[in-house]
Amino acid sequence: MPFINELPDIEEVRLSFGRRSLGQDAKNYVIYCRESDDRDERNKSVTDQVSLCEDVARKYNLNVIAIITERMSARSYGRPRFTNILKAMKGEEPLDVKDKKVQKLRPDGFIAWHPDRLARNWRDAGEIIEMLDDGTLTDMKFVMYSFHNDSSGKEHLAREFARAKGYSDHLQDNVMRGLIQAEQQGKATKQIPPAFETIKAKGSPDHLKIKASSLHGQWRKVYLWRLEGKTYEEIADLLIEEGYEDRRMRKGKYLPVEINAKYVGRHIMNPLHCGLYVTESGKEPRKADLTKIYPEVFGDEFPVVVSLEEFRQVNPELFSDTAGGWKPSSRRTDYPLAGKVLCAIFYKQKVNATMTANSPKGGSGKASPRFSCQRCKPSHSLHMEEIYNAVGEKLKKVKITPRMHKLMVVTEWERYKRDKEQMNTEGKRLLTLKANAKRDMTEAEETLNRMKYGSKPATKQEIKIQERVLTRYQEDVKNLNEKIAKLDEDGIQRYYDLDAFLELAKNAFRWWKKATPEQKRQMADILISNVVIEGNKVASVSLVEPFEECANNDETLDGRDGATRTRDLLLPKQAL
Repeated sequence: MPFINELPDIEEVRLSFGRRSLGQDAKNYVIYCRESDDRDERNKSVTDQVSLCEDVARKYNLNVIAIITERMSARSYGRPRFTNILKAMKGEEPLDVKDKKVQKLRPDGFIAWHPDRLARNWRDAGEIIEMLDDGTLTDMKFVMYSFHNDSSGKEHLAREFARAKGYSDHLQDNVMRGLIQAEQQGKATKQIPPAFETIKAKGSPDHLKIKASSLHGQWRKVYLWRLEGKTYEEIADLLIEEGYEDRRMRKGKYLPVEINAKYVGRHIMNPLHCGLYVTESGKEPRKADLTKIYPEVFGDEFPVVVSLEEFRQVNPELFSDTAGGWKPSSRRTDYPLAGKVLCAIFYKQKVNATMTANSPKGGSGKASPRFSCQRCKPSHSLHMEEIYNAVGEKLKKVKITPRMHKLMVVTEWERYKRDKEQMNTEGKRLLTLKANAKRDMTEAEETLNRMKYGSKPATKQEIKIQERVLTRYQEDVKNLNEKIAKLDEDGIQRYYDLDAFLELAKNAFRWWKKATPEQKRQMADILISNVVIEGNKVASVSLVEPFEECANNDETLDGRDGATRTRDLLLPKQAL
């Protein structure tokens, strides 16, 4: 039983029931001001919000430790600065401000213009109310709202958050309905590509329906050329050769548009060509499938230029599962393990967790190559040598059993044969293309000579176009020769790769310890899946299969000597 003198008086309990924090001010307040796209009369600009919040702080003599502003919608969870404030209140991380003294303080109160500045989504709203319940958040002051930290106050605050979310959702639905409805009727909010045109009502500038233009067929060719591997410059030249002309309204007149690589690149990425209308970039862009809408609204099919699959092949960077697939992957740095060292925090969240490789100078003035994570607060890094040592320890565990050794020989040999078969097929295809290109080039040369020196000389414009055709054929032949030469080199390299892989399988740890940085980089591409860094230490090293399985296998080798070269591995029948 507690001491009698410490028990509260029953009258005090009766008067304060459910109002434990009523009138209690927080020790450290943070002024939080936010501005987003859904502005109305209540939402002042950030500058005005700050000024009015400071007036509130002066009026009630509150201790403000930081002013934090953000230009981001609260409709979705994940505002960086607001999330940082909540974590600072819970003591999980310091407040993201420059003043180091303020970073050591723990905020426990908010000052804001209105509750809708803090949350328009249930996750943030629920977290705020939960923090009020457990005392992590002591008090909140608003310019345009009166809040008391008691059961009634929290109930009314929850209603205010619900009203803010409802307003945001309703506004978003109205905007998107208007955009999609306008596009269904052909009232495009942005200029439609030249492959389409619109039917207009008499006396009205509004578009009623999108239909195929006279350039529709030529844009179909543009996509086919792109799928064949032609550049934007080459496609622009081909369009000019075919007499392609696009005119746009400028200053009340229809003037011709310059056809160049920029023009092709700008329009080829428009998803309207495959029947998808995507709204203008914003905080929540949407898409509408006109191939489904048009049959219902107009009774006609939407005149697509290409299928969705063809559009994806030409523009893989516009889709999440193929982003980056069009351009060959380029290494941002030549450091070994670049792109494979991951931060544990972001790796667990299943987001991009790649750490940055750099060589800052240490206290002695010498370069200190490290992998750093700048997104973590505070940032953390680890010296590359420590990571290399951890990888070496992992490779030391790799034990190739006789069964696995034979399996790898057979598997790799079969893979090599399949690759070689594909290379031979590709070689035949390139030789056929080269023969056709040479024939076309010869015909183009003869045509050009007739145009220049024949009985009826052609105009300068026609000769110029024909010269461009001849140049393109010559470049095609040159490119095909380069591809054939590279294919031969790749075939030889693939054979060497087979031998190197089998050698690496047995002596991975030994080779890693004595490898140069460039050799380590090549080995990492073959062996290492990822290295996860937690704080200032290596949390885990994962190898690619079958090496990961061999590293976790307790079986031992079959007692063969430790020769640095594997013998008789080039043919499966010799190894088996």
